[in-house]
Amino acid sequence: MQEKLTVAALIKKYQTLFRRLDQHQIAERLVSLVAAKAGVTRVALILNHEGEHLLAALCERCKGKVTVNSSVTPLVNAQQLPVDVIASVCFADRTHYLSSSQLKELQAQSGAVVPVVSGEDRLAAFYLEAALPKDKLEQLIEQLESVWLMCSLLAGQILDMQSFRDQAERFQQTEQALWANETYLSAILQYSPALIAVKDLNGNVVMASDHYKQLAHVADEPLAGKSAYDIYPEELVESLKVMEAAALDNSRPYETELELQHKDGSMHTYLMVKFPLSDRNQEVFGVCTICTDVSDRKLAENALREQQSRLNYMAFHDSLTSLPNRSLFYDRINNGVARAQRSKHKLALMLLDVDRFKNINDSLGHDSGDLLLKAIATRLNEGVREMDTVARLGGDEFVVVLEGINDVEDVRFVANKLLAQLSRPMEISGHEISITASIGISVFPTDGENTDELLKNADIAMYKAKEAGKNNCQFYAKGMSASAVNFLLLENDLRRGIDQNQLVLHYQPQVDLATGKLIGVEALVRWQHPERGMVSPMHFIPLAEETGLIVPLGDWVLKEACHQQQSWLGSDLDVPKMAVNLSTRQFRQKDFPGKVAMVLRDTGLPAQYLELEITESCAMEHASETINQLNQLNQMGLSLSIDDFGTGYSSLAYLKRFPIDKLKIDSSFIHDIPLDQNDAAIARSIIGLAHNMQLTVVAEGVEQEQQVQWLRENHCDQVQGFLFAKPMSATNFKAHFNAAGEFDFNANVVALKDFA
Repeated sequence: MQEKLTVAALIKKYQTLFRRLDQHQIAERLVSLVAAKAGVTRVALILNHEGEHLLAALCERCKGKVTVNSSVTPLVNAQQLPVDVIASVCFADRTHYLSSSQLKELQAQSGAVVPVVSGEDRLAAFYLEAALPKDKLEQLIEQLESVWLMCSLLAGQILDMQSFRDQAERFQQTEQALWANETYLSAILQYSPALIAVKDLNGNVVMASDHYKQLAHVADEPLAGKSAYDIYPEELVESLKVMEAAALDNSRPYETELELQHKDGSMHTYLMVKFPLSDRNQEVFGVCTICTDVSDRKLAENALREQQSRLNYMAFHDSLTSLPNRSLFYDRINNGVARAQRSKHKLALMLLDVDRFKNINDSLGHDSGDLLLKAIATRLNEGVREMDTVARLGGDEFVVVLEGINDVEDVRFVANKLLAQLSRPMEISGHEISITASIGISVFPTDGENTDELLKNADIAMYKAKEAGKNNCQFYAKGMSASAVNFLLLENDLRRGIDQNQLVLHYQPQVDLATGKLIGVEALVRWQHPERGMVSPMHFIPLAEETGLIVPLGDWVLKEACHQQQSWLGSDLDVPKMAVNLSTRQFRQKDFPGKVAMVLRDTGLPAQYLELEITESCAMEHASETINQLNQLNQMGLSLSIDDFGTGYSSLAYLKRFPIDKLKIDSSFIHDIPLDQNDAAIARSIIGLAHNMQLTVVAEGVEQEQQVQWLRENHCDQVQGFLFAKPMSATNFKAHFNAAGEFDFNANVVALKDFA
């Protein structure tokens, strides 16, 4: 009995002492009490904290030196202890002694895990290692009964302290998070470029962003506590109330756009979103409003729509006359044919070609020719009804579609009326010009049931009108001989022209913009027809491509151009390059590089004086095959260029692999620069692309000094066009060389007054 009192007194003494200590110090004292016993080498105190094993303190004795560490950490992180063994038995009902195999791994003589129990609660456990036999360790554990008892009393205190500390840390973290959230919210409200506001269900503002102060009629003081009438114009408040009601009733965001005036007087477009705010119980307690300034986006969208509208207009209208182009013409006439079928009415297609337009173009220049075409378009529009269509197919060809026709004589009346209007003199570039036209007419459904058939028959009738002396109209009639009327498009005539050497080459100089010197010529084929005179390639090249005659025609051009270049070189004329256009079918010939090599060998022309041009669309068709063909040609030493660049759809991935030397900007992008900003932007981009790829860039169709100035300012390398020289025969070309063998461009200048 006296012994128990002594133990109780001892425990009371230690409890009094430990009240002044924190949980770390208590844990250290407890493991130190055990480690003080002779033979004990390591002691660890493990706590059961909310189902988790925590290492509270560790005391180790090594070479007479005792170290104590207290840091409440998860037991799994204590790599120096047999965690698995301790975790499996530390809260068992009785003391567990380590097996011999476990002791062998620990290099200890004995070891045990002693549970600390308070009633039904397993609060803690001691892990011991000792340099003692097992029986001695058992005796030692019995001697430490007072320590186990005292630990059972103090373990709860340690756990309570740890829980309080955890709670204090969580509170501090919550407080820091709350402070951070308040800071974030304050920053958002102060610096956000959006209108952000939260109102209670009574309509009073709880918080609002400073951006509201940008609005007209809103004071600089805080808006908290104010109503919508203090923020928005009165006429908006009622509509906003409807939005808020919709957002609250449907429990979802509600969006709209509204115009608000700023204090500087500017009007801004805002995208307003209103949505309800709910608490944890899903009870709505307020409405949040976020207004984002979308003025710049709206301006960009409007500009994009205008640009898209302009691009759509350009895609379906002729850039010169603003008339519908071929694409829109086909759409209009197809719809007209469908309407005519439903209404059982007739539809008339009139194809109009200006007589001797080429002579006017050559005499007065392309600028005057363009003015004439615009004047013709205006007169044609004035001579038909609004429901009718006037379109330009290209060059000097126009088409008129008349709908709702009951009597073909009405069509003849309109055709003669148009001829009379066109024959009235026009003032063009200071010259009074009178023109005539030839009109071919086909009627649906008599002369064709689809657009292509109607157009073909109108074309035949139009050439019949030209044969009849021009300045008249002709209706298509079955039995008209296509071979007699439409001879320009006949395969037999073209085949005969190739066989009988009716083809001739004209040469257009290419100029170095930096030096103004000749850097080469482009060979352009013409057809010297024995009856019709000089025929433009625009009339026979499409037929040649369709019938396959383009291959022998192209072979003749290549051989003749190489022969001419060798002749000039032999005459000591400085012609650095001879450029030859290749058709797609010609370029795709089997062993085409071998044919080129044979032509060079037969004519004796060194490869470096020849330049071959393929169009952008040809290059991108079967690009892998193109690369192979171009590599073979490049290895021969000749130059390669991409013609009409910008009109196709190039893949830069392939373009960079082409062994080319030049990019030629299509003349359609040069015609209206620098006035047309779109064309200027495209041309500038092509120049930049070419230079970045270490390529020379050539501008085609240069006809005005302002175009030259723009191209020079934008670092274009080379140019060709009527401003410098028109395509000319070999004889005329040779006549431009001076005694030094240099090309003289001045010999080609002719004053306009000479044509007056």
